[in-house]
Amino acid sequence: MAGLAPNARSRRIEESATLAITAKAAAMKQRGADVVSLGAGEPDFPTPPPIARAGVRAIEQGRTRYTAAPGVPELRAAGADWLRATFGLDHGKDEVMVCAGAKAALHMALDAVVEPGDRVLILAPYWVSYPALVTMADGEPVIVPPVPERGFVHDAAAVRDAARRHGARGLILNYPNNPSGAVPERHELQAIVDVARDLDLWLLSDEIYGTLLYDGATHVSPAVLPGGRERTMVVSGFTKSHTMTGWRTSFLAAPRAVIDACCRIQSQVLGNPCTISQEAMLEACRTPLPEDQATRMRAFGERRRFLCDALAGIRGLSLRPPRGAFYALVDARELCAARGIDDVQVAEQLLERHQLAVVPGSAFAIPGFVRLSYAASMDDLRKAVDRLRAFAEAR
Repeated sequence: MAGLAPNARSRRIEESATLAITAKAAAMKQRGADVVSLGAGEPDFPTPPPIARAGVRAIEQGRTRYTAAPGVPELRAAGADWLRATFGLDHGKDEVMVCAGAKAALHMALDAVVEPGDRVLILAPYWVSYPALVTMADGEPVIVPPVPERGFVHDAAAVRDAARRHGARGLILNYPNNPSGAVPERHELQAIVDVARDLDLWLLSDEIYGTLLYDGATHVSPAVLPGGRERTMVVSGFTKSHTMTGWRTSFLAAPRAVIDACCRIQSQVLGNPCTISQEAMLEACRTPLPEDQATRMRAFGERRRFLCDALAGIRGLSLRPPRGAFYALVDARELCAARGIDDVQVAEQLLERHQLAVVPGSAFAIPGFVRLSYAASMDDLRKAVDRLRAFAEAR
């Protein structure tokens, strides 16, 4: 073909399923439809006022110019302190950088460590962007099938077997997990770290939901476990816990050589993270907001309990209570079998016939399930349950 055309790699990249569904639901709303959208993982709380005011002050005081590519030194140091105090990570300020959201941090990390053709294990269910990000880094994503019977936490032996069979070089972890809410026990995660150490795998650990936990669950980073720190890259921040989704901020923590490489990449791709957002992020590091966080977790906990109780009464659907994050991964396999449809058709019919937007499990490599975000109001969740019930009972 003559002229301008996308290359082969770009043609392998699909649009984010969650963003596509959210956009379709928004378009229906604009046309006047009473759509309840439980597609996107975005809290319905505002950014806490002290953090928002820090961004406003940055604008008012003219702090709007370029910064160093990995972020201002004060924020890198504050990030290292926050990661230590919150999760027990032991990284110096030169081992922490600021990125433009979790996606950017994941992208920088993968670009820095993946060699062309490297196979990277991704445990299903996974966040929809992981395979595309590996592909964009010239790697080959290898999906390890989901284990709903184990509460979505993979057995280390299965990880070892997959790594050996595929000659994997790295492994992406995400706990608390999106979409399942799974949180492994410390010994389960240690066993996976032991596999990584034995087979010399690097680990990319997406911990953006690390402070959103229920029922006494505890988040443990592989970087704090024996054998983990020297091979782990950690993505963290305030995006989900402080509703800083649109501020586009995150931290990436890793050994110094990897961070230096990521800084060089970011200097060419991005220049620097948004200066105004860095000021807000610095405030988030320096100003604990326990009352705000307690309010959020009470609300998320109430919504979680409501969905667990309500879905138990809908034939064909079931839900294992999530231990973290704010997603309900609903098992619709019985309903799919009874109707002779798949989860994609379930999501399509819910949106088109009942004005309810959910994400099909196939987008996360777990067909037969659908994901609901309960980062939404109780009013919307009540409507959603009514619409799910009407769909399940329809002939």
